[in-house]
Amino acid sequence: MKTTLMLMIGLVALAATPVYAGQTPAPTPYANENSTDPPPLKLSGVEGEVRGLGGDRMSRASVSLFSEAGHTLIGTVLSDKDGKFRFAKVEKGLYRVVAKVEGLCPANIPVKVESSLLAHRKLVITMQPKDIDTCSYGMAKK
Repeated sequence: MKTTLMLMIGLVALAATPVYAGQTPAPTPYANENSTDPPPLKLSGVEGEVRGLGGDRMSRASVSLFSEAGHTLIGTVLSDKDGKFRFAKVEKGLYRVVAKVEGLCPANIPVKVESSLLAHRKLVITMQPKDIDTCSYGMAKK
């Protein structure tokens, strides 16, 4: 009984351990609360920033990149102190970006990475509270 309790306490402590710069964040599970999927945003790469509904930049948001086919996790990053995130060297194709912040509705954004004149467009993810008409969303901006 004591061994089981100690193991459980250890697991809870591990789950609560914060992720610091240079460490790999825990993978974000795939989530899609979109009532209908918007068309994919056309980008030349997957980078941008996470903001709150009022426009404030959100640090430590969990941003994951999934393949469109099969929703296979490719990677997860945390937004920095300015809300910025970046996935390096993403091949051309269709993906899903899923952003999560504790207590807010997750964003699920279809993106199409392609080489084009869209080189300077970035993904701006706006996080919104749960239980309102629309969930969190993303836009491509210069």
